[in-house]
Amino acid sequence: MNDAAHPHLGRPVPDYDLVENTVRDVLRVNFISEPPVSPIEISQNYAIKVLFANFSEEFSAISGLLDIKNINDMSIYVNRAEPPRRQTFTIAHELGHALLHAKLFSSHPEEYKVLLRTPLGSSNDPLEQEANAFAAHLLVPGPFLEKYSRIATDIELARLFNVSDDVIRFRKANESRNRAT
Repeated sequence: MNDAAHPHLGRPVPDYDLVENTVRDVLRVNFISEPPVSPIEISQNYAIKVLFANFSEEFSAISGLLDIKNINDMSIYVNRAEPPRRQTFTIAHELGHALLHAKLFSSHPEEYKVLLRTPLGSSNDPLEQEANAFAAHLLVPGPFLEKYSRIATDIELARLFNVSDDVIRFRKANESRNRAT
């Protein structure tokens, strides 16, 4: 179903203020003050199970998914074959869906789509863009990025934050846009 058929579902454009405010709250209530951020621990703090699974060949291009039995019973399934940093991003991405979109997906399960892995920033779906931004901001919070960018290369930052070089580049570009406005 599309948003035209159900205009109350989803958003026509990503709500990045919602994403940044939610990330700020998550970091605060979980007492995160230094990198690396553990999305597994945070998920567990929200009673969301994280399970590593062997995906069949047919589904090998899927990094993970959020299983919402109901709003109080959610699990994140992560493709065990993915590299560890990709798994970390996937968990944070699916946690973003859980915290930002669970009510929508729970009441309208047809709106939840399991998508194939794509490069960061390439999705046109507003909910996917929000989940990607949530993951990037959660794993590489702005204040931490600002603090460590002064003394570390992008490769060192990727190691420190336990993310890919792509996530560091995405966050730096995003932070530059935020400062320019």
